[in-house]
Amino acid sequence: MAAYDLFDRHTDRLRTPSGRVASPTFTMTTADVGILKSTLLPSIGLYSGLSLATFAAAKTTDRVELKDWLWPSGQVLNAWWSAIGRHMCESGISFSDAWSGLPWTEKVLLGSVSLWGTRLFARIVGRSLVRGKDDSRYDAVKQERGFWKTALFTTFLPEALFLSVISLPFTVPFSMGDTTLSLRTDYQNTVRAFGAGLFSAGFALEVMADTQLELHRQERDDLCRHGVWSIVRHPK
Repeated sequence: MAAYDLFDRHTDRLRTPSGRVASPTFTMTTADVGILKSTLLPSIGLYSGLSLATFAAAKTTDRVELKDWLWPSGQVLNAWWSAIGRHMCESGISFSDAWSGLPWTEKVLLGSVSLWGTRLFARIVGRSLVRGKDDSRYDAVKQERGFWKTALFTTFLPEALFLSVISLPFTVPFSMGDTTLSLRTDYQNTVRAFGAGLFSAGFALEVMADTQLELHRQERDDLCRHGVWSIVRHPK
């Protein structure tokens, strides 16, 4: 006789032969998630296409720093594609339906990624426009013989692969839906609260660090070593 032979329609759980309602245990593997097909490969494709377009623009303008513009913006685009765009294309639904179909946890995640990426993108682009020329960090590499002939494969596309990997914390949940945690409800809430707190703390530190650095640069040109910058490693 099978261990479970009755399905409780009211609780959406299985009943044992004795009549007790049992909570099934789910074990997720890489094969179940399909992380390579559903998450990693689409990210690689998206970032590679964006990196190719960025390389063309960078070569035309002789500004390698354009790849830095892609760092935050590409991740925001990937988040929205994974959460909203993919479902719109695959199911033919509207934006509002795709948004309404997201669990609240995924809406919070999408909003957090968007907030972080938009702020960082605005800062990078604003600083670049004020400078009016390429970042001095890339002056030396551009002097290397045949730099632009190999830059796509040595500089731009490798970053696309790296972005695909570091984006997994938010692309995997969007691909898996609301089954990212097979934990008890109280543990789920604890993990979610920890995640929200970790993001808030990191975001606050990032904003604080950028603000302190900007104020420091308005006064002098040496390394900023006060505030948040007093506890981080500085290059020699």
